Amino acid sequence: MSQYPGYPEQPPPAPSAGPYQPQAQNGVGLAAMIVGIASFVLLAPISSIVAVSLGVVGLGKVRKGTATNRGQALAGVICGAISLVLGVVGIVVFVVRSHA
Repeated sequence: MSQYPGYPEQPPPAPSAGPYQPQAQNGVGLAAMIVGIASFVLLAPISSIVAVSLGVVGLGKVRKGTATNRGQALAGVICGAISLVLGVVGIVVFVVRSHA
């Protein structure tokens, strides 16, 4: 029954969503993984450096607790590092063979 005659009863208040939870900032780790895989396929030293750099920044965000994608950031670092090593070795082999 309504508290005030002639007026319908009020619905209960909506449940609270709780305290504000900031959204994870996973973009850098995702970009590291994408660039790392692309540089691994293309063996491009410049993009390898970018992948490793983005991966390190992404891992820093994971350590701070603002990101949740440690695996993606780590994949970017690993793929970028392997690609960098293979790219540098490829360049050295090319230069040595061209001078021989």
